[in-house]
Amino acid sequence: MKKLFTCVLLVALCLTAQGQQPNEKLRQLEDYLHQQGYNVKHTQSNSKGKEGVRHTYQVFFSENTFAPSFVQAPSEEVRQMVLSKHDSIRTERVKKLEQTIDSIRVTFALLGKQASESYMYEYHKEDADTIKYSLAFRQNDDSIHSTRIKNNVYFSNAREVASFDYYKSHEFNHQGDVMLGTYIHWCDESNGIAYDDMKPFDIAAFEALIQPVLKPVKKLKGVKTYPVYWRHDKGFDDDVVHGNLSQKTTRQSMYGDNSHTGLTTGTYYFIPNEYKKEAEALYKQLDSISYNYINSHPEQPYEYDFSKRIPVMNPADLLHGISYEDSDEYFLKWTLDDAGYHILFLTSKGEIWIPREWRKLKSYINGKLEYRKEK
Repeated sequence: MKKLFTCVLLVALCLTAQGQQPNEKLRQLEDYLHQQGYNVKHTQSNSKGKEGVRHTYQVFFSENTFAPSFVQAPSEEVRQMVLSKHDSIRTERVKKLEQTIDSIRVTFALLGKQASESYMYEYHKEDADTIKYSLAFRQNDDSIHSTRIKNNVYFSNAREVASFDYYKSHEFNHQGDVMLGTYIHWCDESNGIAYDDMKPFDIAAFEALIQPVLKPVKKLKGVKTYPVYWRHDKGFDDDVVHGNLSQKTTRQSMYGDNSHTGLTTGTYYFIPNEYKKEAEALYKQLDSISYNYINSHPEQPYEYDFSKRIPVMNPADLLHGISYEDSDEYFLKWTLDDAGYHILFLTSKGEIWIPREWRKLKSYINGKLEYRKEK
C-alpha cells in the first residue's frame, strides 16, 4: 500500500505542479490520511479580523508498543493467546503509522521544491526519533518572514503553511515505545468581504434549515428534547476553579474571568445509543447544512469545526455563529457518552456558561440548580 500510494502521489504531483494550488496537493494527503482511519479535523473561520477565510486541517497520531499491564485468563495458554493477539494488533497499528509517516515525508519533500520556504529536519538514534517538517507559501509576491527557534520554524505572513511534528521515545517504566505526531495545514482564502462590512449571524434563518432533518429523529422512541436556560448575572461569584474540575459547580467556556454576565437559552436533544445509525446520519446532515450555510453567507462571522468522529464526553462546537456588533451568539454542539448522543442548539446573550450538570438540569440561575423530574 505504501509503495502504491507513493507512486500515485509522485505522478499526481508532477502532473499538476504547473496548474494547481498547493492546497489541493496537501488535500490529497489529508484524504489519504482519512482513508487510513485517522481523524482529519477541519476548521474554517472568517472571524480573524481580515478579509477572507482560514481553512485548517489537523491530524493527531498516537501509538505505543506497551505490553498489557495485567491480563486475567483461566489458564496460561489462554493468557498467551490474548497477549499474542494484542501484539499482532499493536504491530499492525505501528506498521500503519510508519507507512503514513513515509507518505507524509514524500509529500513534504516534493512540495518543498515549490514552496516559498521549506524546512525538513530528522534525527534518529536507537529508540528515539524526531521529525519536524514545515512548508510555507507566500502572499502574492511578498517575501516570507520566518523565525527559527531551535528546530522549530514560524511564519508570520504566509498565505499557506503545513507542518508535521513527530516524536518517538522509549518508556522504560512501560518497557515500550511511545509515538506522537501532529499534522497541521492551514490556508487563507480571500473572499473580498471586509470585517467591517459583515452582518450578524442569522440564527432564525439557520434554524429554519435544520428543523426538517430534526423532525424524523424526534419521532424515535426514547429521543428526548429539553429547553435550556442557563443564567449568570454580573457580580455573581461562581465557584469555578480552573484546573480543579471536581469542585466546579459550573464550567466557564469562553473567558478566564468569572464576573461576566450571560444568558444561554435553546434546546437540548438526547438520542439513546441504540440509534447510533440515525445519530451518525444526523451528524452528517447537520454538518452538510452548516457547511453549505457558511459558504453561502460569507458576510456572517462564524467558526466551523468538523471532526469525522463525534467528540466524546464534553460538548464541542460543530458551528459557532460569532457575535457581531453585540449580536447574540449561536452554538451547535455535539457530544457522545455511554448513555448516547447529546446535541445542543444554543443562543447566548453575553458570555456562555455551561453548567457542570447540564445533562440533568431544567435551569441554572446564578448557581441555583433546578433538576428535571424525569417521568
